[in-house]
Amino acid sequence: MEIVAILVGLAILSFVAAAIATVWLALRVAFWVLLLPFRLLFWLLTLPFLMLKGVLAVAGSALLALVVLAGGLFAAVLVAMAVAVPLLPILFVVFMTWAIVRLMKRPATA
Repeated sequence: MEIVAILVGLAILSFVAAAIATVWLALRVAFWVLLLPFRLLFWLLTLPFLMLKGVLAVAGSALLALVVLAGGLFAAVLVAMAVAVPLLPILFVVFMTWAIVRLMKRPATA
């Protein structure tokens, strides 16, 4: 008998819970349907701003690409200078040797 009472109590509880869930779902659907025109209206009002956001995002991406490209070019020039500057004394010695050898040569006879 005791088990039957527990099962009946659980059946009543599950029926009440299902009824409450159904009422809650019906209220949510009604609320959503009532507010749908306002949601659509606000969506239409914000659509131009969303489109502007997309355009600005594309323009910002293009600008960012240009900045990255300029930074890469600047870095490449700096690396080339960092490699070339230590070689300047060697270049100077080679140039002076070439100039001295050229001065020591006899002038060409015509």
